[in-house]
Amino acid sequence: MLRTCTLSWSLLLASAVPAQQTPAQQDWTAVGTVLGKTGTVLPDGTFRIDVPRTDPPLHNEFGFLVPPSMVLSYAAFVGTPEKAVVFGDTCMLPEEVNPVIDALRQGSLEVVAIHNHMLGGTPGFVFLHFQGSGGAIAMAGAIRAAWDQMGRTPAAKAPPAGTPPKPDWKAVSELMGLPGTLQPDGMYKVSLPRPWLGTRFEGKDLPVGIGLSCWVGFSPCECGQTMIMGDTIVLRGELQQVIDGYRKHGIRIVAIHNHMAGTTPELLFCHFAAEGVAMELAQAMKDVWSPLAAVKPAK
Repeated sequence: MLRTCTLSWSLLLASAVPAQQTPAQQDWTAVGTVLGKTGTVLPDGTFRIDVPRTDPPLHNEFGFLVPPSMVLSYAAFVGTPEKAVVFGDTCMLPEEVNPVIDALRQGSLEVVAIHNHMLGGTPGFVFLHFQGSGGAIAMAGAIRAAWDQMGRTPAAKAPPAGTPPKPDWKAVSELMGLPGTLQPDGMYKVSLPRPWLGTRFEGKDLPVGIGLSCWVGFSPCECGQTMIMGDTIVLRGELQQVIDGYRKHGIRIVAIHNHMAGTTPELLFCHFAAEGVAMELAQAMKDVWSPLAAVKPAK
């Protein structure tokens, strides 16, 4: 089992690189073989593999062709092949995001960000950042499994139109154990405020209303199911369990990023979406959020 990335750069380099061998002298050949690319050892000892995205051709918001080297996937290793840290990025079409997440998480790599690098673009494409620590060959295997998902997943097709359901919102709220509010447009919103995180900014406590809550919106859909979208505020140490929880229930992860900079503790936000039966989705949300609600208040 690979460990999550918690080592500092200085401790890693001090413990991972033998005194008689400089980082630039490490043999990364086997790692490159697993990833299917030769790779390059940079002057600072980093072993890096770049995979430009050539299929399909990508265009920016003005319709200009984007060079493949601008929208590449990469993995960069530091340390030794036996004990390394890896950071990387993956350029994906929307339908590839969650298969890539599943492959990375199966290999115990952390998924740390999903966002865009450009405004617009054709086809739409996003970037997923990952990291991990452990044996480089094992991590390379997980990365290769993730990259192999690209091009395999067909674009999502809208389901045929149906009759919007009429969920029992009171039952949804009772199942989740949280109050909800019906919005004027028919969306039912349930929130999980997290005041016990004790979030501070520039030495001052932040109120929950500033955006320190998880939320999910339920909406009857003309697809004949209930649609959900929402956001989850997490500590760094909670992010992977939240990702795994959503994916276990077939809920799509659509973005991971920060909403604030310089808070204590550091906060991340995981956005999600799905369609299904309202009560089944409510149960999934309860399963994912219950560990977050159980966190002890900060002192």
